Amino acid sequence: TRTRQIFQRLRPILLDWIAKVADPDATLNQFLRFVEAYGLRSLLFELLVTNPKLLELVVKSLDASRFAGDLLIRQPQLLEDLTRDPAFDEPRSLPENLRRLESLGASANNLDPIRAYRQRQLLRIILREVVGLATPAAVSAELSDLAEACLVFTATLIGDEQLTIIAFGKIGGRDIGYGADLDVIFVGEENRTAQNLISVMAQPTAEGNIWALDTRLRPEGENGPLVCSLPTYQAYYDNRAQLWEMQALTRARAITGPLKDEFMDLAKAAWRRASQDPELLVKIDSMLERIRRERGSGSVFLDLKTGCGGIIEAEFLVQALQMRENIWEPNWDRAVNGLRECGLFNDAEANQLRQSYQLLRRCESGLRRYENKAVSSLPIDPDEQRKCAIRFGYDTFENFRRDYVRARNTVHALYEQKIKASG
Repeated sequence: TRTRQIFQRLRPILLDWIAKVADPDATLNQFLRFVEAYGLRSLLFELLVTNPKLLELVVKSLDASRFAGDLLIRQPQLLEDLTRDPAFDEPRSLPENLRRLESLGASANNLDPIRAYRQRQLLRIILREVVGLATPAAVSAELSDLAEACLVFTATLIGDEQLTIIAFGKIGGRDIGYGADLDVIFVGEENRTAQNLISVMAQPTAEGNIWALDTRLRPEGENGPLVCSLPTYQAYYDNRAQLWEMQALTRARAITGPLKDEFMDLAKAAWRRASQDPELLVKIDSMLERIRRERGSGSVFLDLKTGCGGIIEAEFLVQALQMRENIWEPNWDRAVNGLRECGLFNDAEANQLRQSYQLLRRCESGLRRYENKAVSSLPIDPDEQRKCAIRFGYDTFENFRRDYVRARNTVHALYEQKIKASG
């Protein structure tokens, strides 16, 4: 039959690509499920034979992300919908995401168009990343713009213009990864709208959820009211807040709402006062030690987030120096530039730190992309380690290990020199 003839042409190219991926068996299995779901086999095989780049994209995506594969299997038409878009090569900005969300016909009673949009865009970002159209840094910015657009649009739809939303953490720095929650706090007078927003954002349907919000950075954390007034924030930051809460303000960024400018003025003033603590570096260092004890996985080598020279150490290094030097900047990369400009890092140190951090974030992104879940440690199983190394762009785990250990040693040496020795 014609289908079989086309498949005979496709087969060697397909097997060649599958042989190169981290997990050929699982990828072939996902590919067969995708073919089954697509239905019109001769059409699909013709499409892939005549468009080798598309075949590469399908195979790499199925290997790089079970989440992406399962989504393609549920909705095979997304492959062509996304890749035929003339703007596929381009990142999608916050205003463009908002414009598209506004055109979908969602309402306060029907948020599924937002959920479906988020799923499609997550898939688009993964597809762009696996074929090299987006660097890890660009992926973080795109994910952040998508998340912020979904948050702002949903908040507008459910309707309280009086609620002010402030981003913290990675979304504050416009630097989130796959599977991340969004750290936010609310400024205003009443809880109901904020509670409703958290519920509808997290509520899953057949289309998935919109995004999970984490509001524990508010005054008194989970024990405090969900929404606080400006005077409450002022009094809390003046009298009650601990240093880690002041450090968290380093990444505060206003998202939406009538009180956003007033809150940011108040936050910056409180942050600057906290930065004058003569014990600042010693206290931040002991905070990092506590995080290691409480959140570490037990294996320093595998623990790329909280281990020595890991992601959090690179972030604490920069935030501590920002506080000491009074450099307000929520984005890590731009903060490193600021520290270089004022002489706290020389050019070589800034470049080494940036390259090391980017490698660690690339690993974290590869781990999280697989199931779109927050994973912060390398796997313990040697075969899984080998697969990860291939997904990170290495031919063997040993070659990956060499760069990984060097990156962590670089971060740790800078931390020891700039924080421990100066504290």
